[in-house]
Amino acid sequence: MYLYFGRMKIGPLVGYLWLLGRRLYLKLGWRPRDTVYLGSVDDLLGVAVRVRRLVPRPLPVRQLVAALVDALKKAYYVASRCRDSPRWKIRAWEAAMAIEYAASALAMYWPSAAKKILDDG
Repeated sequence: MYLYFGRMKIGPLVGYLWLLGRRLYLKLGWRPRDTVYLGSVDDLLGVAVRVRRLVPRPLPVRQLVAALVDALKKAYYVASRCRDSPRWKIRAWEAAMAIEYAASALAMYWPSAAKKILDDG
């Protein structure tokens, strides 16, 4: 079972972000072929570049990373407060750790965005 992260809206691109293991997927429609592999949670800048390729007009990478940060913040909130299910392929604490690791990797490039992910307020 996938762990649902949240709805992403970046300009004209609207989709749902999912996590399986450490791999991020974006579901753009209801068909199976509408699922796009974005990359690993460990490499958020690479994910932002892949999302940028899906958007019809050029958007800055910072705006894409900001949208991913918002989705990851929601996911971190859910992962840190929910109980595990035996059907999940990833445990909630593993998701929280993956998001914390992604935030620490992002802190090297954009410290304020990394703080937003782990901020409780």
